[in-house]
Amino acid sequence: MKQGIPEIIKLFKFAAKGLIFSQQYQVKDFPRISKLASNSESPVAVKVNFSLEEGRIPCIKGEVKLDLALTCQRCLNEVSVHLTPKFQLAFLKNEQQGEKLAPCFETILNADEEFSTIEFITDEVLISVPMTPMHEHECVSYQDTLPAEACKRENPFAILEQLKNKK
Repeated sequence: MKQGIPEIIKLFKFAAKGLIFSQQYQVKDFPRISKLASNSESPVAVKVNFSLEEGRIPCIKGEVKLDLALTCQRCLNEVSVHLTPKFQLAFLKNEQQGEKLAPCFETILNADEEFSTIEFITDEVLISVPMTPMHEHECVSYQDTLPAEACKRENPFAILEQLKNKK
């Protein structure tokens, strides 16, 4: 059964029922992401599946698809970055629970039964945002237009060299 994602994730309840949610958001719905991107109206597609693994470990498998308009760190113009973060998370009460779990799951020690959907999705997206977003091609404003010889400056210690040679 697919439906819109509730504002609060009730981890054990959703996992026990094996619920599947999908919803379309906009970048502006995620405050921490919208501070980074200039395309606040762009769509964000989210799909999450809840399940119980090993009988009693709540897990979330999901995928987010979005395009962000970020600032290129090379030329400072806008660069479009397509992101499709996928995650498989297992929420453990203690480390011993994770010993029998499949290695494809990222484990999180968590005692919280409920948490914010927006904050959860935001965290997963922010992990996938590149540290230094840049265009794939060489940016025009980045390329140096002066030859290396023209960039040479006079050595500020040259006068000391002259004083030393006078002795």
